[in-house]
Amino acid sequence: MSFTAYKKAFPYKGNAIYSVLFDLHSDNIKTKKQKFAVNNLEKIFKATFKISAKIGFHEMSLRDLSRETGLSMGGIYSCIASKDIIAVMVKDIVKHVTVEMIDNAKHSDNKKEALKLIITHLIYATDILQAWFCFLYFETRSLSAHDQQDSKMIEKLIVTTLEELLRAVQKNNSGQDHHFLATMILAMIQERYLKPWKYKGSDLSIEDYARKTVNIALPELIKP
Repeated sequence: MSFTAYKKAFPYKGNAIYSVLFDLHSDNIKTKKQKFAVNNLEKIFKATFKISAKIGFHEMSLRDLSRETGLSMGGIYSCIASKDIIAVMVKDIVKHVTVEMIDNAKHSDNKKEALKLIITHLIYATDILQAWFCFLYFETRSLSAHDQQDSKMIEKLIVTTLEELLRAVQKNNSGQDHHFLATMILAMIQERYLKPWKYKGSDLSIEDYARKTVNIALPELIKP
């Protein structure tokens, strides 16, 4: 699937992601008016990503959010109980999207196809949701000890899944260090969304980047 086609079919683009966030945290969001909450959540998170990129999440205050979003403090508190919950919400969205992608890919009986799908779709999805994945990567430290472990489990899930699939498709290559290879593939996925400036205007399209990363896992697909 091309990136354009994937992006068109991606269920979490635009304000759809804030509807998911409302559902995931309905118990923690004071207002029960979904449309109102979704609109405010979108403003809050876009402002959070903008401000934290400039001064860091640790230095950001809810007053900063109020000024950037144009929302009153009451409007902000109607959707988030504290600044800390913002990082938790980002973690939960990243976890939700990642788990769903892995589950969908693993439905394929073809292990090689599942491996290709997970790598490609992770690269595509993390580009679309770059701000969310990038924020969690740098701000996991802002979470409580419990939520930090939950955040780290997302990476562990990706590595474990890749390792399992690599073992299945490279079963004749018993000398391969599949765990190390899975870790390197994750690093390639992260490289793309953590340093988007390196690829802006590059001749290396996101489709080519995904193909080259897949070829690290499945070198037999490289054409001479």
